[in-house]
Amino acid sequence: MSISEMFVTLQGVLTADQNIREEIRKVVQTLEQTAREILMLLQRVHQGTGFQDIPKKRQKAREHFGAVKTQRASLKTKIPADQCYRFHEHWRLVIQCLVFLAAFVVYLETETLVTQEAVTEILGIEAD
Repeated sequence: MSISEMFVTLQGVLTADQNIREEIRKVVQTLEQTAREILMLLQRVHQGTGFQDIPKKRQKAREHFGAVKTQRASLKTKIPADQCYRFHEHWRLVIQCLVFLAAFVVYLETETLVTQEAVTEILGIEAD
């Protein structure tokens, strides 16, 4: 194999990697948008009359978490098998934010701390 053939092969690998990253980025952007919507919804509990509408806000947040499950499933299809470690930085922060929002919803519902099992169920994350 000549040097130019090696560089052509390397360029192909880099282009494929960039395409994967771009697909992941698109899904992560939708996750971030959904997280912002949930956050804006739940921040209203801190307003003057916010405590009166907590049940409606919790219900709407739960509906948004249904979209999160769908978006996470879409994200899972974009990641090559056994290569999650290479791309996890793209979605790490938005997942942390969603875990906080899930914990806040559970607290508003039950006035208890959230469990790991509850978060995985809310976000649609498999335990493995």
